Amino acid sequence: MTEMETNGCVFPEELHYTADMNLWVRKLEKQGSWRIGMTQALLWTAGKPIRILLKSTGTVVEEGKSIGSIESGRFFDTMRVPFRCTVAGTNELEGRRITPSSIYREHWLATLSVEDDGDVLSSTITGSVAGKAAAEKVRALRLRCFSELPDTEMVEIGTECSAVLARLNQLMENREKGFTVHLVTDDVTSPIEMVRWSDETRNRLVETRKVDSIYHFLVVKE
Repeated sequence: MTEMETNGCVFPEELHYTADMNLWVRKLEKQGSWRIGMTQALLWTAGKPIRILLKSTGTVVEEGKSIGSIESGRFFDTMRVPFRCTVAGTNELEGRRITPSSIYREHWLATLSVEDDGDVLSSTITGSVAGKAAAEKVRALRLRCFSELPDTEMVEIGTECSAVLARLNQLMENREKGFTVHLVTDDVTSPIEMVRWSDETRNRLVETRKVDSIYHFLVVKE
């Protein structure tokens, strides 16, 4: 799978996208049948916890109208399609562990039926046009995407690493397995100290990234 990537946000090249880069569509084998899902741009804008409501099977959705909504503690938006379609089926997402990569595979939103495949092709974008739109979207929203969607963010600028790790331990204490933290720090010793912390606590250090003088760490409770 070839991918377009900006600030860690991935957009597979073989998909077609709505102009706002919130949704993707993929042609299925059956004539007039398409699958639709959300992009990493929409997922990271929403954050956790996420709630998705979709129109029921058989609903006719007119061009520019909503097939459903996405909501979190900080965000709400409707998901609009630029072509007329009928909802042929929806994916069961409640209680599922949705990740930035799974939204392009098993955690799609719905299957749509259209009268003319050309309507979808003419109203969506792909290739270099989509790549440019994706980059503009990510920059405009100041998004940084990682391999896991964090439950919370911990920003520690100007704090010594020992104090940061003490606060991280407090945050992770009594959390359920899988609880994910995005830690942001400017301590230059943090790359070494975070590896040591992971070894000592047995919590997973999933991802490390440096942007200018700032370090980003993604850690998961084990």
